[in-house]
Amino acid sequence: MGIFKRVKTISLANMNHSLDNYEDPIKMAKQYIRDLEFEIEKAQSALANQIYFEQKHEGLMRQVKMTIEDRKRQQQLALDKNKDEMAKLAIQQRLEHEKQLTLLEEQYTVIRNQTGALKDQLAKLKDIHADLQNRKSLLISRANVAGTTNTMNNTLFSTQSESIKNGFTRMEDKVLRLEAQASAHEYFNEKAYKNDKTYSIDVEEEFLKAKEAYGKNW
Repeated sequence: MGIFKRVKTISLANMNHSLDNYEDPIKMAKQYIRDLEFEIEKAQSALANQIYFEQKHEGLMRQVKMTIEDRKRQQQLALDKNKDEMAKLAIQQRLEHEKQLTLLEEQYTVIRNQTGALKDQLAKLKDIHADLQNRKSLLISRANVAGTTNTMNNTLFSTQSESIKNGFTRMEDKVLRLEAQASAHEYFNEKAYKNDKTYSIDVEEEFLKAKEAYGKNW
């Protein structure tokens, strides 16, 4: 018995885990709202039938009241003409219809209460529906933000992103090496130019005269 219970528990745990993985929050939220909308449709249909029945009951009570008034007039007319049997018959029928009216009025009270309860239930369902619609919009927004954040986090901390970052760093280092090589070439070229440069005798003589004159001025 203990083994079967453990197997059942494990099976239920695995099944619930699988269901949790398959459940998409947005899709499930929309489905719950559709289920609620179906309940609202049923409540509206039930309320429409209830209102029809209530109105029909009201019409039946009006007919009975009219019949009672007719029997009262027949009773009075029979008494005026000294027709006792007709008067008694009118009284009998009036009393029967008055009993029927009393029963109908009691039933009508119950029907009205049922109609009111259905209206309250429908109003609550619509309030819940409006609340869930607002919460659904917020849920979708939160899910989108969470999904985007997860994607960004996965990108930032993935092996691929680390490889990209390292590659970019290598390219920066390569550019630095090229810049250093360019600077070194420029330096050596300038030095070689200075060492290899020769001037004519006229230039050298003029240079010495200029240096001598510069020294006398100081």
